[in-house]
Amino acid sequence: MNRAREIVFFNNMTRKKESLQTLEENHVRMYACGTTPYDDNHIGHAMQAIFFDAIRNFLEYIGYRVTYVRNFTDVDDKIIARAAKLNISPAALVEGLIAKNALEMQQLSIRPPTHEPRVSQSIPEIIAMTEELLANGAAYVTKSGEVYYRVRQKSDYGKLSNRQPDELRAGTRDIHQGEKEDFLDFALWKPDTTADASWPSPWGQGRPGWHIECSAMAKKYLGPTFDIHGGGRDLMFPHHENEIAQSESANRAAFASIWIHSGLLTVDNQKMSKSLGNSITIESFLKKWPAEVLRAAYLQNHYASNIDFSEKVFTECCQNLLYFYETMETLRTGPVGKATFDVEPYRTRFQAAMCEDFNTPQVMALLHQLAKASNQSPLSETCRKAVLTLFEEIGAVLQIFQQDPIAFVTELKQKWIADQGILEADITTRLAARTQARQDRNWQQADVIRDELHKMGIGVQDTPTGTTWTLRMRHGDDSV
Repeated sequence: MNRAREIVFFNNMTRKKESLQTLEENHVRMYACGTTPYDDNHIGHAMQAIFFDAIRNFLEYIGYRVTYVRNFTDVDDKIIARAAKLNISPAALVEGLIAKNALEMQQLSIRPPTHEPRVSQSIPEIIAMTEELLANGAAYVTKSGEVYYRVRQKSDYGKLSNRQPDELRAGTRDIHQGEKEDFLDFALWKPDTTADASWPSPWGQGRPGWHIECSAMAKKYLGPTFDIHGGGRDLMFPHHENEIAQSESANRAAFASIWIHSGLLTVDNQKMSKSLGNSITIESFLKKWPAEVLRAAYLQNHYASNIDFSEKVFTECCQNLLYFYETMETLRTGPVGKATFDVEPYRTRFQAAMCEDFNTPQVMALLHQLAKASNQSPLSETCRKAVLTLFEEIGAVLQIFQQDPIAFVTELKQKWIADQGILEADITTRLAARTQARQDRNWQQADVIRDELHKMGIGVQDTPTGTTWTLRMRHGDDSV
């Protein structure tokens, strides 16, 4: 498309909206912090991945070339601890979880990034950056072989999170921790001899600190300065703050031009936690719901918003997706009429919403308006094709409407009854009994069977060609 409209982001570095001005013409270089593969991914891990996937898709839709980097932190205290508990090597734990992550991302229609580096495969770059920081006095080595970054030598430390070093000291004892010169200093390299999770270095056998890894990998694939850096809001401090400090000290150049952060996720107004029993893994979610339900649940919110999920939210997303799918199916196979309307303003509004800080809630609302306009009267063939094309364009960017409508409904039914412990054969048997009761004009028995099915969450639809079943989900009155 013609990229006449500027793209505006809310830049968390400057705390204001700014136009995207790429360092290289028609090329967006973007980095987003990935996951630490020590356990199964939960739906919160999909949040940033879904939002940045949609952002990348839209940038490409309007004509940019995008180099997108998302890393794996495959060397970490949690990985080492869980591998020891399972009596396997850290490498074996990581390999299995990364393979599972790739499958889950594919199931959620999240495209692989351009580059997906791992810490374990980036040790030379990490060591080289650490050596540069030591050479220019921004870091120091302790007697035990630890390497720390000197926070106070960076005069603008705290500029992303809007925190000052002395504010960070408030409420703490005025003591140094271990061999650090200052309690604010953070580790670039630490001694360790764990097999499969440590490497030789000029300072002895060890492994990287948490923050240095992203700085080294971003530089390797995107250069010392690039266009967009993102991740979850919980990473803004200290992770992203420390990335900026060490990168700018080592590279003697600005780091990322624009900083964007996705919000935080809760479930039923509580932070997800295994101890609370509300942690929903991607695997368990996909057993119950079609993958597009999770994408729609996220995309009906702005990427920077805090989001609260519940069974009701997912049910409503199912209903919305079914409405859109039914509309698209009617456009493909329904009766041809003479009605028409101008589709182009809807396309313009879609592009305007996405250009204005990627306002996906406006796009989801626009889809409802487009569907409503399409369902007023049978449309002409030309108008049907135009509307369907726009649905498909928006769907390609958001990665929804990627299934056949009948396949979506069938998948939803199967997942729902499996989750409820209902056998489809039991439904079929009850429906047959109800059909027989109706044929026998035993209306009372037919109603009893219908009510039994309703209590199971199964709706009954009597049609001239027979009786079929639908879902009566637990939230809301509408059957799905």
